[in-house]
Amino acid sequence: MVARNILITGASSGLGEALARYCASQGCNLALVARRLENLEQIAEQIREQYHVRVEVAQLDVSAHDKILPIFMGFHDLLGQIDCLVINAGVLSLRKLADHRLKNDAHNFNINVISAIACSDAAQHLFQYQGGGGQIAVVSSYSAFIALPKAASYSASKAAVASYFNAIRPMLTKRNINVTILYPGFVKTDILGNFKANSALLAEPDHVAKLMYQAIDAKKAEAIVPPLPWKILYGIQQITPNALLRLASRWI
Repeated sequence: MVARNILITGASSGLGEALARYCASQGCNLALVARRLENLEQIAEQIREQYHVRVEVAQLDVSAHDKILPIFMGFHDLLGQIDCLVINAGVLSLRKLADHRLKNDAHNFNINVISAIACSDAAQHLFQYQGGGGQIAVVSSYSAFIALPKAASYSASKAAVASYFNAIRPMLTKRNINVTILYPGFVKTDILGNFKANSALLAEPDHVAKLMYQAIDAKKAEAIVPPLPWKILYGIQQITPNALLRLASRWI
């Protein structure tokens, strides 16, 4: 990848932080946003010292939709151009069935879907202002393919965001905006919280971040990261009866 300017949401921890560090290691300048500004500033300073690239930061809650575009435009003014937006900010709010805590489900959809769309809208305006062209990478989840019974609304939100970006891909392609949808499996990050994932399936965030970067760099339409075991599982899903898939989902 020719050194370029990458904007990453949700960059104060987890995959967002790991991706920021890997992008910097490849010579990319960064624009980073997250709710936790103190964490973000510490990460930015570490990256500047280690990789000698430009890193700009801003505090942003992506659910505050009216603030997204002004912040993105501010990064343009600071860096001269934004070449790629990585929509990484996401949440995993759990609840028990019929426990009346619908706000948890609403939170999953607001951040993982609606706010992702808001970030995409802002990026499209920014790319148009810059003269056209650009790239949007959105972080979905492997749970978009096989829903997790203990995280139903999260799985549904990740399927929805992937469906949305696949739907708008042809229109964005006409504007010379490339779309990459990333489907990480289980990754050792704080987002898992109280969700009990099979430890044998957990991947290190640094490794997944490298694979994400490579998919973005290659401008792939979609990428399952890491490929093992998830691409094998995906292949099996295509030929397995739904009844067996429902049974298998209990063990993921």
